[in-house]
Amino acid sequence: MKKITLLLFFFQLSFSQITYNSTDFASITDSYYISSASAESFATFDFTITGTNTNWDYSALVPQTQNQISWINPNNTGYKTTWCFLNGFLFNCNSQFNANFNLANQVAEGLQLPQFGLTNVYMHSNVSSTNYSNKMIGANVSTNGQTLPLTVDYTSPDIVYQFPINFNDNYTNSSVLSLDLNALGVPLSMTTNSQRTNLVEGWGSLITPFGTFANTLKMKTTLVENTSIIYNGQTTEIPRTTITYKWFDTSYGTPILEVTGEVVATQWIPTSVNYVDNRRCLEPIAGFLNLPLTGDIDATTQNATVTFINTSNNYDTLSWDFGDGTPVSTDTNPIHTFTCPGENTITLTATNTFCQPNQVDVFTIPITITDSQNVYNNNVTVGDASLLADRDLVGTTYQWLDCDNGNTPIPGATGQTFTPPLINGNYAVQLTTNGCVSVSDCYSLIPLGTIDFDKTKNYLLPNPTKGKLEIFDRAIQINKVYVYNILGMQVGNSLDLSTNQAGIYLVKVHTDKGFFQQKVVKE
Repeated sequence: MKKITLLLFFFQLSFSQITYNSTDFASITDSYYISSASAESFATFDFTITGTNTNWDYSALVPQTQNQISWINPNNTGYKTTWCFLNGFLFNCNSQFNANFNLANQVAEGLQLPQFGLTNVYMHSNVSSTNYSNKMIGANVSTNGQTLPLTVDYTSPDIVYQFPINFNDNYTNSSVLSLDLNALGVPLSMTTNSQRTNLVEGWGSLITPFGTFANTLKMKTTLVENTSIIYNGQTTEIPRTTITYKWFDTSYGTPILEVTGEVVATQWIPTSVNYVDNRRCLEPIAGFLNLPLTGDIDATTQNATVTFINTSNNYDTLSWDFGDGTPVSTDTNPIHTFTCPGENTITLTATNTFCQPNQVDVFTIPITITDSQNVYNNNVTVGDASLLADRDLVGTTYQWLDCDNGNTPIPGATGQTFTPPLINGNYAVQLTTNGCVSVSDCYSLIPLGTIDFDKTKNYLLPNPTKGKLEIFDRAIQINKVYVYNILGMQVGNSLDLSTNQAGIYLVKVHTDKGFFQQKVVKE
């Protein structure tokens, strides 16, 4: 009887205590759907339960979002050339790259940090018979209106797992990752020192909403990180400790259940629960961030570039409408060029076509494109007998308008300079550049009247003045005043120079009797 009992014991032990080898881990072309459970559904579970021959039942988890994770050939991420260039491997790029990396997966579609965004973020790793190590991160960095590829090597690789994985394994490895964006014009650098401890603390059966797994290993990963961030010369230290519980099954190349939590005041609090799952019809959630928050027209390119960072969930197709009449985009993280200043309404539509009928969610926010450099200048210079539109960008067209007649276009008045008829009037100009249409303010141009002003006389008194000027004849009606500095720039529109600096000014005065101009000294 004792022999039979011992045989049954050893049979159960050998059947339950699996070994997870490097050949069980994910390889190129592997792909899984990963569901994230709602906080309400995992709040009452105890994920710390462990031991031998344990039965874990988490079948009541409720999926809230779902994403697909895939592993690809590192040569296909788009960062090989950048990595070789930054590391000086100009003539032996292929051999050096392939010697360092043999597996890659996308760890984030997009991230936004102070003054810059990261999109298309890939982890580049190496899998051997003895370990799985993260060695390099590749990402597109968007900052200052440009998007450039960037690779960041671990100074010391992050050894995520040592193979084979067996019950009672216990080991600790350290890693260092440094990022410096100062060369890209962003005053930010950061270094993260990490210590990862893996303890394989249990084995048994596991139930999730996806199914039942009779033979699993449970690993506890304690990750202690200290991140030092230097931003604009100010240093911030951010310590963080996370504990993650992972269950492994030899039929799957990734943990079939992964529960991560933060350690706060010695208390472990679960914050996310992810598990391998079937594809599900979940309601899409559309969302995005944009960098910069407000675009600004560049004087050289005459446009503004904005990067949109997708934060949507539960979708398989995206459609971006940028509100400026351009074709929609289906890119995940599009970079869009706005040619005109003004406010645009951005609409992102996320669709889950796995659902029947399709499930759709729409996210809409406005974005303002400014023109701080006054590229699309709407100013008009008023001359003695003509008006001149200041904007002289190549390709600009002009149409002068009659402000006194509902901004009616004036036939034939399509030049940069406009000489109006000899009648009192107010005029504006409609300017079109690169498809951007804008209208200037209305300006008055009053031809010579019945008084012949003597240019040698002072009609503005006192001159020199400490501030306020007066016209020699108060019976004359003043229609418009222009004040110019010695550089020819308009710096005022009244006879009160109190706020102007001391200096010499040219003051043009349009009256009901004609116009005159006079040099004035401000004391």
